[in-house]
Amino acid sequence: MDKRYRIFNWTVFGFVCYMAALPVFARAMRFLLPQIWRCSYLRMTGQPCPFCGTTGDLARLWHGNFDFRNPVTPLLAMFLLFELVWRSVLLLRRRLPARLMWWDLGAHILLLSLLLGAYLCIWFAARP
Repeated sequence: MDKRYRIFNWTVFGFVCYMAALPVFARAMRFLLPQIWRCSYLRMTGQPCPFCGTTGDLARLWHGNFDFRNPVTPLLAMFLLFELVWRSVLLLRRRLPARLMWWDLGAHILLLSLLLGAYLCIWFAARP
């Protein structure tokens, strides 16, 4: 496997682990830096941003509560779970076909674009 692709996989794996642990970090950050750890968009406009509620939803999901404030959070949770498993498989294998890297990058760019599009569509539809 190309060294850069392995570094990329470790980076994405670390980011996914951070996102999964975000509710724990958020609680500490809210306590330590309450003015900084708030949604800037909400603070400036008084309106929630497309991502408002996601951190709390992930925290509730950790406790088995499926009552989501943001309707796109289940998609995000499925994406994070898929990404965690996929990156683990890639990192455990020693050799991968060279073309897999480009398919992987293209597929994940598409998936992230769809996820962001879903956030924005729900946000625009919910605005008054």
